[in-house]
Amino acid sequence: MQPTKEHKRFIQVGRGFAQLAKVVAVLDLPDKLTFPTNRPILLAGNHRSFFDLLPAMIVFSKFGLSARILIRGDLMQQGPASKFFWSIGCIPASRELRAESEAMAIEALGRGELVCLMPEGRLVKPEDRPNGVGSARPGVSRIACASGAVVIPVAYAGSEKVWPRGGSPRLQWPRPTVKLRLGKPIDFATDDHEANTAQVMDVIATLLKTME
Repeated sequence: MQPTKEHKRFIQVGRGFAQLAKVVAVLDLPDKLTFPTNRPILLAGNHRSFFDLLPAMIVFSKFGLSARILIRGDLMQQGPASKFFWSIGCIPASRELRAESEAMAIEALGRGELVCLMPEGRLVKPEDRPNGVGSARPGVSRIACASGAVVIPVAYAGSEKVWPRGGSPRLQWPRPTVKLRLGKPIDFATDDHEANTAQVMDVIATLLKTME
């Protein structure tokens, strides 16, 4: 994998997150990563909590990898959070910025960088994810088809117990367990973006069933 321009900072933050996360959660993360070496790689995960960023960066930094992560655009416009997200190489994403953010993701994949996104595009309410995931947007398919990337589904479980939607991070005892699992690479056979996106989310939902 090609390191991002912000690689050093990304790894530093990921290692710091590893220490911070131990205070509020028990992490159940992969002990190895096996990615295709001959294709661009786009990771797509479900989104229940702002805490999702931590296990993702912890796993990457553990294996010496950095990634470009698509983040809600308004969080990158101003304030301390904005400076932080820019410092680790995030890509601002929103409906208004769709063309620009997808172009940046495609360019990054073309350089051999890892790119990560959340197809749901928001923190999904429990009632809006009866099978574990919410409705998703087709950007994951557009980006993959335009870049020739394979998509690796990523399932997060338990993060909402640490940092609930609409709330703040919690200190609890016993600490809740946060799990992250990766599925097998998906190589889209067509450019049917709606069907491709549904395929990714179905795999994530299946992964979640094995985790919860």
